[in-house]
Amino acid sequence: MDLSKLMGMFGFDAEDAQKLTEDPQLQNMMQNPEMQNAVEQAMQNPAVMDMMQTFDGMFAQGGVMPDDVDSIMDRVKGMEMGEMFSQLGDMFGGMGFDEIDLDEEVEAYEPEAVDAGDRAFVTELKAWLKDALTDLPAADVCMLQIAYHLGYFEDETPCGDLWLSYNTAQTDAENRAKSAERWHFANWTDNYFRSIDDEPLTEWLESQGYDLEEDDEDLTQRIYDLAALAVMELHREKFTEQRFGRKIPFIIEDYEFNQKTAIRAVKANGGKELFDSDFFAECGFEPDDQEA
Repeated sequence: MDLSKLMGMFGFDAEDAQKLTEDPQLQNMMQNPEMQNAVEQAMQNPAVMDMMQTFDGMFAQGGVMPDDVDSIMDRVKGMEMGEMFSQLGDMFGGMGFDEIDLDEEVEAYEPEAVDAGDRAFVTELKAWLKDALTDLPAADVCMLQIAYHLGYFEDETPCGDLWLSYNTAQTDAENRAKSAERWHFANWTDNYFRSIDDEPLTEWLESQGYDLEEDDEDLTQRIYDLAALAVMELHREKFTEQRFGRKIPFIIEDYEFNQKTAIRAVKANGGKELFDSDFFAECGFEPDDQEA
């Protein structure tokens, strides 16, 4: 299956599509016989084939034109969408997107510092968080987020960026009123408040032998594990209670939430009580998955 061609139908630049299809995780997933079979079955569904042909024709003419929207909606209304979505759902069944028991995963998740380098980095993380929270300009802060991503300088030299975001009760109330995704930091009061200094992150990277680009996924997950440990220790010290008069939840994730986001959040914050069903839904959990 030529994934780059399929992605090109949806407007991906050919070079970007090729880079994405070369991603090791995507390659491993697509090489799985079960996934290949599920994709082939879904693509043979008449409803899926009809929709794909529609998009193919639209992009052949240079993209989706204004009049095309009505055409798409008319086709959707005439399809047996239940069957199509069921088959597309089967595409991902058993491929790492299975339902999991949140409570069991939280109990099994035990972030730890495995050596002196990790321990030193956790100490730096705690000092950074304490300093940032002390300087936080908003007294009514109600949510915090620690996030990391791989970036690049103008000369294309890679750099890691670990930062803190926060939301306030006022912004949260506004998001509730307009039914916005209240837990997603894009809608927060400040979604890029404070970055950690380069030195402690660089020292830790060197002590652990990480390469920013080659180890990006493993590196990100390891940083999040140590951030979870730092948050757990701050909560044991009751730092946010002393600073804000109440316990404030930390989310540890970057742009897209997933089930790991919820597992880390519940573990790091000592339980589910600081989160609601909207948060767990944002992380990909159905209501039944949240039951204790």
